Amino acid sequence: MSLHVITFTREEHYIRKFLELPGRLYSRKELMQKPDEERQILTGTHILSHYFTVFPFLVLDENDAPVSRALLTVYPDDTDAFLGFFESEENGEAVALLFKKAEETARVQHCRRIVGPVDASFWIRYRFKVNCFDHTYTGEPCNKQYYAALWRKAGYEITEKYYSNHYRIVERSHSNPLYASRLTDKLQEGYRIVSPSKETFDSTLNEVYDLLIELYRSFPAYKRITREEFVSLYSYLKLLIRYPMVKMAYYQEKAVGFFISIPDYQNMVYQKLTPLNILRILFTRAKPKSYVMLYMGIDDAHHGLGKAMAEAIKMELSACGLPAVGALIRQGNVNRDYFRELIDYEYAYVLLSKDLSCASAQHTAQHTAAHAQQHSRCKI
Repeated sequence: MSLHVITFTREEHYIRKFLELPGRLYSRKELMQKPDEERQILTGTHILSHYFTVFPFLVLDENDAPVSRALLTVYPDDTDAFLGFFESEENGEAVALLFKKAEETARVQHCRRIVGPVDASFWIRYRFKVNCFDHTYTGEPCNKQYYAALWRKAGYEITEKYYSNHYRIVERSHSNPLYASRLTDKLQEGYRIVSPSKETFDSTLNEVYDLLIELYRSFPAYKRITREEFVSLYSYLKLLIRYPMVKMAYYQEKAVGFFISIPDYQNMVYQKLTPLNILRILFTRAKPKSYVMLYMGIDDAHHGLGKAMAEAIKMELSACGLPAVGALIRQGNVNRDYFRELIDYEYAYVLLSKDLSCASAQHTAQHTAAHAQQHSRCKI
């Protein structure tokens, strides 16, 4: 197979090829692509596009069909570049061409490291899934089983790990005295843990922004965005959530914690909003089969509040008799161990990186050694 790699800007011909590759790799049931969002990123019209510069790559075969793709994102104030929107056939030659081009481009942009997969922004999508490929849920990364291995082979090392806990159905008789006492104590101390309503959700989203924008700043690839951008990106949740499964914590009338869950829509929310698909979404919202606990954040000054909010959510899950996933928890975060006695299995995810200065030095050393060896042989 004859392969070649290209970089393009906004040529429609190549944008279409970039967008079509996931549909060739995944079944309709598996596909979690947002082609409209990808097009916005490629054309510089996404709401976050003013923060970064993108360099899309395609590896094409002799028939001009896409084999691999990726997009390198560079921020003006960062020596890390971010590689994402990665999709590929299991083809080592194609992936080698792709990484070589991406790394050359990152060096030209004076970047010292590539981190990935990051789809342009922390606020869009990042990480690879590395197990439980026969179980999927709304909001998790979707990728082929061999992707992480392809990156490792290209010299990328795992730098971050994340986990999702699958919680079995909570029996009404279940009790964990530690969590129950934390909820009781916090309520007695004057905390309010309540669910928003349809009428208050817009103001709730603004309160979540105030918390999240500070609490998540230590996460890899995090970049601060404006309140208006955050609301624009996440206002869609209003259409998906069931309000009892969203909890806000207040102390002295100030928001100090949040817990946001949605029904598991699988990949419905990534598909075009045809009348039929809208009906499927509405039906799932009305009669969910499981929940995804997507976002949680607690002000660091309020020790013990996380367990109290987890107890409040557990009570809701027990009342409805449904399983749930505690999604995408960074290794080391305490909520990974919440209600561990109810976890029946864990999903795992990774973020990888490659130090370009080390890779460049290694390449130079190898080249120098090879040249010296060749010169020595010539002298003999």
